[in-house]
Amino acid sequence: MLKNLSENSLCLILALFNRIWNGKAFPTAWRKAIVVPIPKVGKDPQNPSNYRPIALTSCLCKLMERMVNKRLVYILEKKNMLSKFQSGFRYGRSTEDNVF
Repeated sequence: MLKNLSENSLCLILALFNRIWNGKAFPTAWRKAIVVPIPKVGKDPQNPSNYRPIALTSCLCKLMERMVNKRLVYILEKKNMLSKFQSGFRYGRSTEDNVF
């Protein structure tokens, strides 16, 4: 959806993100999710435990979360603020690196 936006629309989204970041106020609507139960294949649909919850959240919220995460990871990596034993959820590493 966001990949098809015009350059002008992307600039408006960036301005929105900067306003949110500088104002330190996260939009209330972005704090909400719609939870949709998805049935597990081959399971009894009458049993509530045979459903997976899928949370639908704002595309703009997800995009901003990714941007903030990439900035934080970049700064933490650049300043060597992460332990060498922290391998999970890091680019080019896995938790298996600490096992071997």
